Amino acid sequence: MDLLPGDLAPVLDVETYTGNDIDAFLNEIEVWLKLVEAHYGIKPVLYSNAAFYNQYLHDRFSDYPLWVAHYQNRDKPRVDREWQFWQHSETGRVNGIRGKVDFNVFNGDSASFEALRIPLKNR
Repeated sequence: MDLLPGDLAPVLDVETYTGNDIDAFLNEIEVWLKLVEAHYGIKPVLYSNAAFYNQYLHDRFSDYPLWVAHYQNRDKPRVDREWQFWQHSETGRVNGIRGKVDFNVFNGDSASFEALRIPLKNR
């Protein structure tokens, strides 16, 4: 199913690597990001935990919006760049939902959130 105008940009979850060739892995990430950007007309969001992002991704993908998971800090995630979303907990509770849920913070205003949505055709 295709995403529709107004939907949040696609998100690529990259948190682990178990192969032998990290450069090939990073190249595959880059290919996916560029294909998705060309298809939807918007940069996809890169989701990762802070440690993995800092170790493998920060040098190469800093121009993509970042959704970072980091549970140890109370004031902000431990990444040295601007982030759009911060998943600060995976043990939240919400009325009406059984089980634990992720808690996220958006770092911006309504205009910056709008910039993360697939463009509407009539703009």
